[in-house]
Amino acid sequence: MFHIAATTSVGLVREINEDSASVNGQRLLEGHPFEARISLDPIFALVADGMGGHARGEIASDTCLLELEKRAESLLENHDIIPAIRAANRAVYDLATSNPVYRGMGSTLVGVIITEKKCTWFNVGDSRAYLCRSGKLLQLSKDHVPSMTRGMSRSHIISQSLGGAAYYTEVFPSTGSFNITPGDRILLCSDGLTDVLSNKQIEDVVSVEEPSLCVSKLVELVVAGGATDNTTVALLASSEN
Repeated sequence: MFHIAATTSVGLVREINEDSASVNGQRLLEGHPFEARISLDPIFALVADGMGGHARGEIASDTCLLELEKRAESLLENHDIIPAIRAANRAVYDLATSNPVYRGMGSTLVGVIITEKKCTWFNVGDSRAYLCRSGKLLQLSKDHVPSMTRGMSRSHIISQSLGGAAYYTEVFPSTGSFNITPGDRILLCSDGLTDVLSNKQIEDVVSVEEPSLCVSKLVELVVAGGATDNTTVALLASSEN
């Protein structure tokens, strides 16, 4: 059994929420927190963050999810996510070249596929996946950002995205998998969360709160910290019995 909760917020500064998210094809909407209990596999959860400062980021993130959702049945059978992500990348570029208004749009992506107690995670860009096990938070995803020397501050430049470049550029997603144990919690989020809260702050909430309270509290903490970006959080909690 998985107890899943998710929410998305435009924040205090942005006019448009460029994040897109879905759980088993059900889209997450601003002002409508998602909650579900799923007793049987499979689960296919996605978070995409339209690139701020680029044209139509919300279109790019939506396009990513649409392309992956229509391939969901195949992905749930074999967990072969990389070709599907590359197809989504192509779809964003094709749309970007079809209309000057869309030129330059791009998106990050993070998600999980869960079947038979196996979790496959994947990401492009700096949206993150975490595993919280026995109260300890571990980042699963890899941040695709330029290398920084000690003392440098985060610039928000990413080294990989779906779309976003002047010309088609192939993506090389990070992926991995693990066997789920009872009590595991998997967190997906856009960088609106991790730019404001430290891993320790996230761990303190995710490790103890009930899932729906968890995602609400995380967003509340982001808002208290200024919420300069859109924030999307999805928590998938495995039952302990």
